Amino acid sequence: MEAVGVMEIIKIVGAVASASAQMQQAEAQANQMRLQAQQAELQGRQNALNYNRQANDIFNRQQRLGATVRARASAGGVDPFTGSPLTVDQMNAQKAGREFQISIENAEMARSGGLAQSQSLYAAASAAEEFGVMKAIGSAGMSYAMMGQTKIPGIPGGAPVVDMSRPDPTIMRG
Repeated sequence: MEAVGVMEIIKIVGAVASASAQMQQAEAQANQMRLQAQQAELQGRQNALNYNRQANDIFNRQQRLGATVRARASAGGVDPFTGSPLTVDQMNAQKAGREFQISIENAEMARSGGLAQSQSLYAAASAAEEFGVMKAIGSAGMSYAMMGQTKIPGIPGGAPVVDMSRPDPTIMRG
């Protein structure tokens, strides 16, 4: 095989290696973004669970407050289901209901926010992969185009071939 052919093969191998490395880098970046997407979705779910727990705590607190109002009214000889004890119990229930609803809405927003962030990261991962492939194709194309430009002008096939196994008759020995 002549030296020119070897040089072209080396250039092609280099271009392929460069393109492959770019694709691997893009894939690694995409995988990292997918992992971040999964973490964002899980974080949204965790936040939603925390808000649901808060809503349940509000409900439990309301139940205790209602029981306390009824117990005090009964202990004082007042019917706990009429008049002032009932009004206090109803006001506590309304306030707790509003707090409960806010917590449920916060849970839904946390879940939706995590999902939106997750979807955004998944889209970015796909874009990174596509960009990596396009960059690799472009890089390989540029390397191929540069191969033709690096040949020595005026010499068919590119650089001269020198056979080092035979002495050069043009070199004077003396």
